Amino acid sequence: HLHLDQQRKEEGDRHYYLEAAVHIKMIQSAKLFRFLLSISAIITSCSGDSSSGGRTLSSQKTIRSILVAGSLNADTFLPISRFPSSGENLTLLPNTHPLVDVPGGKGCNQAIACAKLSSSTQQQIQEILRVAFLGQFGNDAASQILQSALTSNNVNIDLCGKSKQHPSGRGYVMIVPDSGEVSAVISPGSNFYGWSKWGVNNPTDNDQQQATALLTDDEIKQMISPHSLLQLQCEIPDLVNKRLASAANKLNIPVILDVGGEDRQMDRELLQCCDYLIPNETELERLAGHYTDENEDERQQGDDKIETTVQQAIDEIQPLIGQSLHVPTLLQHSRRLQKNGANNVLITLGSHGSLLVKKDVSSILYQPSCPLPSGSRVVDETGAGDCYRAGFAVALLQQQCGSSKDVIDDEVLLHCMKFGSAAGALAVTKKGAVPSIPTLDDVKALLSVNGETTMKCIPRGGADGDTFPFMFGSRINSMKDRLDLVSDSSPMSSPRDWLRRQATIRGLGCVDFNYPQHFHDWDAKEAKQALDEANLVAGAVCLRYPSTFARGAMNHPDPKLRREAIEITKQAAEVAKILGCNEVVVWSAYDGYDYPFQVDYKDKWNQIVEAFQECCDAYPDIKWSLEFKPTDENTRFFTIPSTGAAMLLLKDIDRDNMGLTLDMGHMLMAGENPGQSIAMVGDKLFGIQLNDGYTRLAAEDGMMFGSVHPSLALEAMYQLRQIDFKGHLYFDTFPQRSDPVEEAEYNIRRVKDFWYAAGRMSKTELERIASEHDAIGALELVNQSLREC
Repeated sequence: HLHLDQQRKEEGDRHYYLEAAVHIKMIQSAKLFRFLLSISAIITSCSGDSSSGGRTLSSQKTIRSILVAGSLNADTFLPISRFPSSGENLTLLPNTHPLVDVPGGKGCNQAIACAKLSSSTQQQIQEILRVAFLGQFGNDAASQILQSALTSNNVNIDLCGKSKQHPSGRGYVMIVPDSGEVSAVISPGSNFYGWSKWGVNNPTDNDQQQATALLTDDEIKQMISPHSLLQLQCEIPDLVNKRLASAANKLNIPVILDVGGEDRQMDRELLQCCDYLIPNETELERLAGHYTDENEDERQQGDDKIETTVQQAIDEIQPLIGQSLHVPTLLQHSRRLQKNGANNVLITLGSHGSLLVKKDVSSILYQPSCPLPSGSRVVDETGAGDCYRAGFAVALLQQQCGSSKDVIDDEVLLHCMKFGSAAGALAVTKKGAVPSIPTLDDVKALLSVNGETTMKCIPRGGADGDTFPFMFGSRINSMKDRLDLVSDSSPMSSPRDWLRRQATIRGLGCVDFNYPQHFHDWDAKEAKQALDEANLVAGAVCLRYPSTFARGAMNHPDPKLRREAIEITKQAAEVAKILGCNEVVVWSAYDGYDYPFQVDYKDKWNQIVEAFQECCDAYPDIKWSLEFKPTDENTRFFTIPSTGAAMLLLKDIDRDNMGLTLDMGHMLMAGENPGQSIAMVGDKLFGIQLNDGYTRLAAEDGMMFGSVHPSLALEAMYQLRQIDFKGHLYFDTFPQRSDPVEEAEYNIRRVKDFWYAAGRMSKTELERIASEHDAIGALELVNQSLREC
């Protein structure tokens, strides 16, 4: 018996049917389970507007889910003047009484915190984030209190079990009101002893591997497959965490493990399955102490780079933290855990902030603690750590927005740490773990007071559950085409209107603006507000110099105009910062010449080098990139006409924040193979613009991706995989006679087809083909891959 109320209907039928399918699977109704999954597939395929007429200019909602698996306790709080020493008895503070049966436990706290931190009362948001809890209720009256606490905060408990033999978990918390410090003793109850169906007979047994698992691995995978992120703690049996994390890892679902709970050595397989390991400084030291590294003194490849990163972090972070914590020791413990299988290690440091050591020590990030709200003080630290972890998880999932284990930019991770810090700061200002949990609006208000804004979700794959690793942008000027297809009576004459039309493109996540072309009728702040309203983000700001610079922009012969062009270029960086992006793409329609002997080539080259050096130095936090083009009706010969010339330019500019944006059409015009050019540029590829064309002389067709050169499109996607490209994908196409919205959606589908086809190509066969220069073998492999597109 399934009941679809209107709210769930509005939030997305597909997700609800998947949830129902999981629940039915748990009672072994396999036929109905398969039937509901088929309904889900039908709903997915029919969810779009298939009408050929106008489109409604509205944004779609994205639905994702966090699954929190862990403990839940009925806590008793004991207010005391100080913690007792060994053998000492204390009485409660005068005129105080124990606070009994307060909902708590790390799992319960974090589930409720995730729910409260992911919904806003101020506006209808496009991002719907559901929270489910997996735990074991006890056989006593406290279980009803705990169930009510979860469900009243919109946490789904359908996956939970109930122990017939064991009572609920209990926490006995001593709290010093003057300082807010707490210390607790935990009676695990059903949190430890209620997992018999998971193969846990007795969590204190040393040989858990011999326990009989009643739930199969496939059933556990089906249980968690509808969810987008898994959050674990150490207050339930290690075997349960290990099975859940292993299943999530196979499904490419990110896993966060809170080290807090029982002091125990973790299985290396569990460490390897967790994307983020989160201890506090005490837990870090204790956990690292369980492992030894026999080869700790032996040098390995890459150690010099790691040592440099570590030393820079020590030099920068230690003065910020002060001398109460020893940063080298924190990093040493983190590295030991990573050498034993851990990936990213995020250390919470209380009032000193938090420290993230990324996998392979690619970078070390420090986020200071968030100041308390004005007039507030520390009252109770009980749930602060849980709120931090929940805030980090919510922010992380919102930034991934459908992709699973993407490489996350440092800027985004710092935002997630900042969001978690704000949630933790608010939690210490009230008593009780659950009562102190802040709402999303509370966190936004605190960040706003401290001069910060919450980052918007960056949709990357389009449909809910899509694991495609990039967000898409499309040429905003193309929204001026085929206005006869727009059903609205509203005007379609300005960037604001074009943006509104772009928001109807399914799967689109970002907008690249032209500067100053798109900022005559509004300013950057107004554009940012329009992006927020459309549930989009800015991808990059692209230079489009006005016709004043027809004789050149950065290398104009008039020094005054050359200086003006450079200043306009730097203004674009300011606009990018206001819009919330960090990329500026420079394409000048005019930096070049038409006839032999018209310019001094070396002089023009040096002017461009010096101009970019100035911009890079003025805005080191901006990723600057040059978009080359070989020829154009405005400039027959560009100063930078090819990928090879652009790479030489980067060498002369010699700045870390300077790279290239490659346009497929421009590479084809230059007689290049785009895949080869992408491979040559490597990690200096900051942007990619996708299109296709017939490559007639000086013609830029702006055709749909892969429509003319499918084999080159396939190899371009393959090479983007090889270089671990980290930017967004932008469609620089000219629909003109086609519906620009449908054209963009077609491009998104085709890029995904080529991307996944490239990922399925046999590495062994590719290596054989390359080693033998086997042309026939290469064509056969390409044909096979294209048939799968």
